[in-house]
Amino acid sequence: MIRTKAAVLEAKDSPLKIKELTLMPPKEREVLIKMEAAGLCRSDLNAINGHTRYNMPLVLGHEGIGIIEDVGQGVTTVKKGDRVILSWASYCGNCFFCNKGLTHQCHTIAWPRGKGLLPDWTTRFRDGDKEVYHFNLVSSFSEYTIVYETGCVPIGRDIPAQIASILGCSVVSGMGAVFNTAGFTEGGTALVIGGGAIGMSIIQALRIRNASNIILVEPDEAKWNAAKKCGAMHTISNKEKMPIEEVKKLTDDFGVDYTFDCVAVQDTVKDSFEMTRRGGTVVVVGSPHPLSKFEVPAIDFHQEKRLIGSLYGSSNPQRDIPKILDYYRKGELNLEGMSSGSFPLDEVNTAINELAAKGGKYYITFSSR
Repeated sequence: MIRTKAAVLEAKDSPLKIKELTLMPPKEREVLIKMEAAGLCRSDLNAINGHTRYNMPLVLGHEGIGIIEDVGQGVTTVKKGDRVILSWASYCGNCFFCNKGLTHQCHTIAWPRGKGLLPDWTTRFRDGDKEVYHFNLVSSFSEYTIVYETGCVPIGRDIPAQIASILGCSVVSGMGAVFNTAGFTEGGTALVIGGGAIGMSIIQALRIRNASNIILVEPDEAKWNAAKKCGAMHTISNKEKMPIEEVKKLTDDFGVDYTFDCVAVQDTVKDSFEMTRRGGTVVVVGSPHPLSKFEVPAIDFHQEKRLIGSLYGSSNPQRDIPKILDYYRKGELNLEGMSSGSFPLDEVNTAINELAAKGGKYYITFSSR
């Protein structure tokens, strides 16, 4: 057992508390991680706001970079001393979905993960004799954490911590939505709704895939310049209403081949269908509220328009994160511009307030012990 300082969510809509917890040793197929840095984005904000329904108290943080300090029995894919990116999309490798190559849908992992538990349905964090739960099987807002081995992707020392710490969620989700979920073909046209971290990642993947037209719809004009640097060819505001006619004019009145909806509310999904051509595809990439419903015109399906969801970009972290890093190393992917700033763990609530007010993506740092 070791002692670890962690940021704990004790109740919905409450500030995180910095607490000294006990962390139990890793069990079968688990590893002990000493954190270098952790990413902060809307996934954590969703947990705070009750969008996702985890047991509490809960150690937040769902992505990051760290060093493996110890391994449990049966660990074969990583070893002590490895520097690893942490991903919440770990998988068992043997269930119905894993055997079909759909590791991101692994139900062996998904059920306990949604309760704040590790795959064996227990926790490793303790506050005295009280259990503390794990967020998304990662809980990276802690100096030390326990992670399932398939949620660890070994990387070299050449990737800076501030880059690696924010790679495991939105970048993979956005790029995977283009490469895996949509299977976007070279020369196609695309619309991206939402210019956050996922949207910027989608735009860069579209540029890498040589899209002939990339349109961003985003109300915050402060994000437009960054979007153009990522590869957006047109930027349009939807502050007053969705620019349906403008998008059609940019596509010879047909609409785009693919729309990637990073907002995932009723209005954006409905309007996405309107801006997508016959035979085109709407990909819902954003995380919808669990109680929300979408309503779209049935005639659009008769026109062979398709509506598909995308969970984590249909990605396998072991397969796709190394590919993304290759794009970064070759200079084809800009990750430096993805972070909005850094905060030490003790100031995590300041970072959360910045995220809630301004959006963006931040990374949390840890003092060495």
